[in-house]
Amino acid sequence: MTRRLGFGLGLAALSFAWSPAALGDEAPANVPVNAPVDAPADARAETAPVAEPAPVASTSPPVGPPAAPAPADATDAKSSDALVDPTMRRSWWEGKDRLFFATTVDGGYLYVRPRASFGYGLPFTRWFGVDVNPVATGAGLAAYGGLRLSLPHFDVRVGSRYFSAFQHSYLPVKDNYGRLDLENAALDRARIVTHEVELDGTVPVGPGEVLALASGSYVANVPNGAYVFEETLKVVVNPPLVWRLRGGYLLRLGAYNQHSVGFVADVLNVPRRESDTTVRAGPVFRVVLSRHFEVRGSFVLTVWSPDRLGLSGGDFTELGVRYRWATE
Repeated sequence: MTRRLGFGLGLAALSFAWSPAALGDEAPANVPVNAPVDAPADARAETAPVAEPAPVASTSPPVGPPAAPAPADATDAKSSDALVDPTMRRSWWEGKDRLFFATTVDGGYLYVRPRASFGYGLPFTRWFGVDVNPVATGAGLAAYGGLRLSLPHFDVRVGSRYFSAFQHSYLPVKDNYGRLDLENAALDRARIVTHEVELDGTVPVGPGEVLALASGSYVANVPNGAYVFEETLKVVVNPPLVWRLRGGYLLRLGAYNQHSVGFVADVLNVPRRESDTTVRAGPVFRVVLSRHFEVRGSFVLTVWSPDRLGLSGGDFTELGVRYRWATE
């Protein structure tokens, strides 16, 4: 027992003799354990940086407005701008007076009416020039050409129209006509020329505008002793003259007053017919989708006429879409 105790005390003394503290080599308390052993003592005495703790996500709602997104670089901005037409305008009233070429295409049930215009000014709003207008309908083919002056609230045109009917013929003289009389096979198919002057104006009144139209037509190329159905005016004519008056009111709608809906009435007079007057009335509307596209409708039906022509005798020619384009 005494021998074992002596052996243990001997080992403890030997361990103390070889410890760094006993030899005077104990590292200073402020020297990191990972400092290079060959570094100077003062370098090894520098404290190593302490890593900061990771931020803790906040569960409270953000205060103030959200931060603005970082701006895109110049390359992205330039490429996106290239997709936008810098000359795009809201309406045809914008821009400068200029020489231009313009097209208008009306399309709907059984009709297509393209029109080309060459002129100077603002297309479709304020200009002077030439209109060329081929027409294709279920009743026949036509072509119109003439001069036109368009100003704010006023429009005047002078020109001639040729119409070649598919089914309607020249008509033998009668006091009145029915729809089937227009297809009388006893005479040739109608091929007529109509020379026309038309004045069209509007006056702003209240939330809309009063409209007025007056036209005079001279119908030619009709055989002696025959009448003819004028396909544009939709009235039976004893040549050569036809007078037309239209009046009405249009209510303007939309953020820019671009849409309209209203009511109109027509009076047509054929001086050389004994029963010479036709009266029509009905609603009209226009919905502008953009400066290029709009939807138009006209439901002007016959109220009084010497003839019984049904829808053939009404201004039922417009129920469709209009497309407009012009050079910038």
